[in-house]
Amino acid sequence: MKQVRPGEVPKDGGTALQEDPERPVWSGNGPNDYVCVECGNLLATSMHPDQMTFKVRVRCGVCKTINVAENDDRPPSERRRPRPI
Repeated sequence: MKQVRPGEVPKDGGTALQEDPERPVWSGNGPNDYVCVECGNLLATSMHPDQMTFKVRVRCGVCKTINVAENDDRPPSERRRPRPI
């Protein structure tokens, strides 16, 4: 995970709020756990990288940092789908 910077996540992305810091926002059946970049709190457990895209943000219930998964190394401008001609 990394901290979100302005303009880094598309407008159609969503931010999940971790209401209970003792419980992850999501649990899946994939290989990866995702923790807060600032405090290390568990945000999502057993998730597949395809589920944790750059459109998915999670606000940590402990330190309130907004995190985004770092599964795609391309710059944000290159992640968007091309517009049809």
